[in-house]
Amino acid sequence: MYELHSRVRYSEADQKGRLSVSGIMNYLQDCCTMQAEDLGIGLSYLAEHHIGWFVTSYQIKICKELPKVGEAIIVKTWPYRFRGMLGYRNFTIEGESGNIYIEADSLWILMDLDKLAPVRLPKEMLEAYTIDPQLQGTWNLRKRTLPDERAVSYDFMVSRLHLDTNHHMNNAHYVETARACLPEGDTLSEIYVEFRKSAVLEDHVICRCVQNENRKLITLENDEQEIYAVVEFTINN
Repeated sequence: MYELHSRVRYSEADQKGRLSVSGIMNYLQDCCTMQAEDLGIGLSYLAEHHIGWFVTSYQIKICKELPKVGEAIIVKTWPYRFRGMLGYRNFTIEGESGNIYIEADSLWILMDLDKLAPVRLPKEMLEAYTIDPQLQGTWNLRKRTLPDERAVSYDFMVSRLHLDTNHHMNNAHYVETARACLPEGDTLSEIYVEFRKSAVLEDHVICRCVQNENRKLITLENDEQEIYAVVEFTINN
């Protein structure tokens, strides 16, 4: 298990002064990135071998009211299974006293960046990681069934501000743009996000949504209705 110690920064806070949705996404991404760096299989290793990790889905459970600006937090992550080109990874975000704010499950795929095809994990990567048990609870990373009718909420163009080191729109931006489809003041108990196609510079992204009781599903699509990402929010009543 790997730990990243931090404090909630003002730049990571929402309008209520608590850790924001994009702050959560970035901490999850940063924690596993720092683990890889410390194990010697980080960005330089991936670039040298022309491979890269791509997350295909997250399920994030918000267990209690999120931490405020200035609160100390510990982000933890560990892989619990590798299979071929796939990696399964859990996360928690906790307070110093051990109270758990976030639990998350995720599925990743290793890609050959030259061939744009999945590739099996090299021996060095398998040997570098320690496998720990999966988080207990009900987890479902399977693709969501999409209703045919989804109302357009808004659209935008991908700019350089959205891009990450792979020159794709950063994972947190997909979720944050979907979050903008929710009414102000809604509090969340769960976030599911599924990445299907990478949005790149100057892509036109259309956000469509549908409400189903206490769940709101948002798709981020292009003009041909190809889907970049599916985001499902479970809203507290």
